[in-house]
Amino acid sequence: VVLAVGGFAVYVNDYYHAASDNGAYLESTESVPVEQTDGLLAFGDPDSQVGLILYPGAKVAYDAYAPLMSGLAEQGVFCVVVEVPFNIAFFGSDAAAKAIEAYPNVGSWYVGGHSLGGVVASSWAADHAGEVEGVVLLASYPTADLSSSDLRAISLYGSEDEVLNRDAYDEGRAKLPSSVEEVVIEGGNHAQFGNYGEQ
Repeated sequence: VVLAVGGFAVYVNDYYHAASDNGAYLESTESVPVEQTDGLLAFGDPDSQVGLILYPGAKVAYDAYAPLMSGLAEQGVFCVVVEVPFNIAFFGSDAAAKAIEAYPNVGSWYVGGHSLGGVVASSWAADHAGEVEGVVLLASYPTADLSSSDLRAISLYGSEDEVLNRDAYDEGRAKLPSSVEEVVIEGGNHAQFGNYGEQ
């Protein structure tokens, strides 16, 4: 038991930190206010018509997604990145509910995630389809069946992604709504959705 606990502690403490230049994206600006409270990192106007809740990839610090979230907030999308225990989304699978409760004035919500975060986000969406408009998958795929739901879906990955399990991705494709939009980012890799260096 001691060895198992010790091994787990070593495993979860060896994670991807945000890059050194990430701090600039965590500072509020006139166009993109930033709020960090109780495990939620929010970007933009909480009265926006559209909001996105993002689950981070496995063993990736949640603040590493600040550049992406800040850029979306510049376009009018209110964005919330959820902090999950041990930087593994499975341990905070219901975090989206906390974000929705914390920001009740958002018109409609989408939930998404990077890599393992997308797996968890899509499973949460399957169980809460009436609370969100759709799912956003970044180098990810669903394990829950969303194919018969009314959810909108978009799936993005990089052409040079050598981390994404393509067999699982192809199997997961059948579990998405038939209207899913797939986008391949030419030259992109797995880590570039965040700002945490190479993976």
